[in-house]
Amino acid sequence: METNNKNALLNEQRELAEEVLDIYSLKVFIILDLLLFSIFFGILLHPLLPSLWLNFLLPLLFFTTFTVLLQILDMLHKKS
Repeated sequence: METNNKNALLNEQRELAEEVLDIYSLKVFIILDLLLFSIFFGILLHPLLPSLWLNFLLPLLFFTTFTVLLQILDMLHKKS
């Protein structure tokens, strides 16, 4: 009999749930999320910005800023 209860499933297959959460929290996925959000941010800003270089510069600046911030937070987390 299958169980649809999430807590019961997590208790039965704890190792599998931990592996899924470890994969989900990989830095690669966080950086890909930042990249996709930066692209979406650029698309949203496109009609509002008067120049084309700002249209590329602001999402690139957003992506690099938060990627560097992620790296710094990761280094601080590993030190402690």
